[in-house]
Amino acid sequence: MRNYVVAAWERRRHRERELHQVTAETAEHAIVAIASSRPLEEQPGIYEAWPAEAPELNLRITYAAPRRQLRLRSETE
Repeated sequence: MRNYVVAAWERRRHRERELHQVTAETAEHAIVAIASSRPLEEQPGIYEAWPAEAPELNLRITYAAPRRQLRLRSETE
């Protein structure tokens, strides 16, 4: 387990980054911990994570809101 800094912000609103400290196995796990703790409508955005002692090892993930599913019609409709 390592200490990670996770920065989160919304792409469209260009708000300031929210910084969080998380203990996790990997940078990906640190990002998931922060994203999943936010309300569903606030989860999409940009996340960066890096080990607290090595900020040059950063990982950036852009999470987009799921697109709405198309409703498929059966051939009998």
